[in-house]
Amino acid sequence: MHAQKLRLIAGMSLAAFVLVACGRKDETMIDSTAASAATATPAPTMTPTVTVIETGKSVGANMRVTESITTFARSDTIYLAVMTDNAPATSTLTAKWTFQDGQVVDSTTQSVAPAQAGGMTSVTQFHIAKPSGWPAGTYTVEILLDGRSVGTRTVEVQ
Repeated sequence: MHAQKLRLIAGMSLAAFVLVACGRKDETMIDSTAASAATATPAPTMTPTVTVIETGKSVGANMRVTESITTFARSDTIYLAVMTDNAPATSTLTAKWTFQDGQVVDSTTQSVAPAQAGGMTSVTQFHIAKPSGWPAGTYTVEILLDGRSVGTRTVEVQ
């Protein structure tokens, strides 16, 4: 009878060990699955984009042109405002001005201006001037965001 009790205790101990071991394995699998799911979901990334390119004869306190126009006099300073969304502080904008014959008139690169209070939209301002006067004709400004062309604007000097 003593041997029978010993076998019963040994069998129950083995069963308890198997249950504990299986329980731990399942918990480990659940924990590693949850950890994999947490690492597999990347944080959403915001793509920097240019939303507005505007030209005019002057800019306001908000850095935007006061009146968006595309026709200028030979003696005008031409202002350019470029609005970007989601651009990090490390982003750069380039304004590359060309005359109708393909000659590059000006090319300026600067850091994207900080976003306006409470938003993700930035306004970066450029301007070109020629004291002796612009030759009459068509000028195109190409905007590059971090070296990638993102838009153009054409103006006429009369």
